[in-house]
Amino acid sequence: MNKKRNFWLLTGVVILLAALVSAFVIMQPSAKDILTQTLETTKTINDAHAIIDVSVDSPEQKASATVEVWGRHEEDGPGAFRLEVLETDKEEAVGAVIVSDGETVWAYSPSEGKVFVGTAEEAKEMMAEKQPLSGEFDKEGFEHPKNSEEAVEKLLEYFEAKRTGSETVASTDAYLLELKPIPEQMPAEYTAVGGLVNLWIDKSRNVPLAAAYTGGSMGEVSITALELEINAGVDEALFSFEIPAGVEVVNFADLEPQSLSLDEAAASADFEFLTPEVTPEGATLVDVLDVRGAIVQRYTLTDGGSFSIAQGQSDETPKPSTEAQAVEVRGVAGSLFVSEDEDKVLLTWSDGGVFFYVAGEITPDQALAIAESLK
Repeated sequence: MNKKRNFWLLTGVVILLAALVSAFVIMQPSAKDILTQTLETTKTINDAHAIIDVSVDSPEQKASATVEVWGRHEEDGPGAFRLEVLETDKEEAVGAVIVSDGETVWAYSPSEGKVFVGTAEEAKEMMAEKQPLSGEFDKEGFEHPKNSEEAVEKLLEYFEAKRTGSETVASTDAYLLELKPIPEQMPAEYTAVGGLVNLWIDKSRNVPLAAAYTGGSMGEVSITALELEINAGVDEALFSFEIPAGVEVVNFADLEPQSLSLDEAAASADFEFLTPEVTPEGATLVDVLDVRGAIVQRYTLTDGGSFSIAQGQSDETPKPSTEAQAVEVRGVAGSLFVSEDEDKVLLTWSDGGVFFYVAGEITPDQALAIAESLK
């Protein structure tokens, strides 16, 4: 009888533990729940202060920095912010300061002895135009999400999201989320780049503590908050900037990428400018841009696709990506990243201090043929 009673007692304990474990699992928030709550929390943030570590390790450059940031939210327009570079291994960025009062943006570069200034919209346009990849999301018919739930649903149209565990960031318990792009939803060049994004979300405050891009052919980027204060108040004086005496003032509008002819591009480049002798049938050169010293040639294709060829100087030695296929390009080592259906690629290489890429809605053979034909 005792054995039978002990058996049922043991069975009851097992069932109880199983129920508790099941309840615990059910109560754990999903990635979707965490993202939604994080967006809800951002609505309550009026101001913030943080010290952040930033690291970039790409085929073209390797850099790290520690920056201090202050920000203030505005209901009816762009908020105010201030960013100061505290430490960095990039000499040209030492002591840099970027400030905005919500209308005007100042970017001070002590190494250049310049202050770049303009409206917030001019600064935003300048940054968008300096992105080397030409692909963009199709914004036609895009409706702005009405709430956090809709915003997360829209995000999940482009990314698969899952909670992969918990980790400690800056002595704080955080959820670890993985956001993996859905290839057929992404622009051609971004699909070719590949990779995924990891997010660390503070469990108690529901705010991001860190983010990292990894696993793609363009290298890795990580951003980690070492300190983070929310709604603690920020001194209004931080969002104004007095231009130092003796520095050159440059307007953002004067930095917009300039369209060039091929002859103008060759004359302006500080390196031997190359153009392709071989392109896919029906390819048409539609623009040549000078993007901060890098020359980008943009082509359209008869089926509505496109591709770009870029070249510019680089002081960094390319680092091969584990996600890319190692190839030989023009007698040097290169990296080729190909989408699953092999119609979107990114081909990168460096030769003699000049980096190159060929990217777009083309096949690997077409990308290699374009590269080999550059003269």
